[in-house]
Amino acid sequence: MRIVPRRSVGRVGLLVLGTLLVSVPALAKRNDVVIMKNGDRLTGEVKKLESGLLYIDMPYVSGSIGLDWSQVAKVESTASFQVVLSDGRRMSGTFEKESAPEQPREDVSVRNNNAEIRTSSDQVVKLESVKESFWRQLKGSIDFGYDFTSGNNQTALSSDASATYTATMWAANVSYNASFSGQSGGSQTNLLDFQGVGERFLNKNSFLLGLSDFLHSSQQDLNLRTTLGGGYGRYWVRTNQNVLRWIAGTVYTHEDFVGHPSDENIEGLLGLQYQLFHFDRYNLQSQLLVYPGLSDYGRIRTTTKNTFTVKLVNNFHTELSFWDNFDSRPPVTSKRNELGISSSLGWTF
Repeated sequence: MRIVPRRSVGRVGLLVLGTLLVSVPALAKRNDVVIMKNGDRLTGEVKKLESGLLYIDMPYVSGSIGLDWSQVAKVESTASFQVVLSDGRRMSGTFEKESAPEQPREDVSVRNNNAEIRTSSDQVVKLESVKESFWRQLKGSIDFGYDFTSGNNQTALSSDASATYTATMWAANVSYNASFSGQSGGSQTNLLDFQGVGERFLNKNSFLLGLSDFLHSSQQDLNLRTTLGGGYGRYWVRTNQNVLRWIAGTVYTHEDFVGHPSDENIEGLLGLQYQLFHFDRYNLQSQLLVYPGLSDYGRIRTTTKNTFTVKLVNNFHTELSFWDNFDSRPPVTSKRNELGISSSLGWTF
């Protein structure tokens, strides 16, 4: 048996203790304080304000708790947040909400190295804690749907995925949509759509937008339609219950239909985007994009997608979607539009 000198054991113990002392601060969580109007006091990490709910993680509760923002009296936190106000202002810094008797009209303050901004809590529509890395700042969802009818052996499969990164002055989003349907001994159809959007926020409610879209639709005999362009947009409504905005611009399209030579066009871009939400229980998203022909005058294309989402347990949700792609002047042998309805189960991250 080998005997280890007591001095060596002491050194090893000091080394382990030192490692633990260094590691503990990195693992330690914040002790933000939230006080409700009825006097309840909660301690944990304030994560975000979204859809009228203030989310807080507490060490003795699994997952985040959503608190009605209108019932929150006070928030104390040392963390840095990205803040969006209803008038379109965006800023980052430490966030604090004081009780109404102390500050009846300007109960919220946002501080950074340059200045301090004070406003009322009902003007705050979004609050997001700043993450340490790019990947932790990403938000998105993944959805899958499957339907089978035994009478005619018809099968339908759909999948959607999206990811969004939001900074103080810009945001980027990528999304993917796929749909496959067919039946034994019959025809089969498929749709693939990949879209990327970048936004640069201007003063208050205005923004610049860049758009790229790649669409394949077997039902419309479309091998690939590439759409690249951008424009200017503005928010009409932005509250804790709904968001409405419009966009206008121009795009370049390159189309390749089955049995036809490829074609290039310049088109206008007009769009409306609407979002309705009630806390985190349900969410309705609706988008309509209209592309009037400029180089191919008289032709009009439209794309629309409407999605109704209901929250389930944890980060799961169920979704019902309707989409339609319309072309007023397709090739003679191609269909004017393709529409579909799908239901799916998804997970939000």
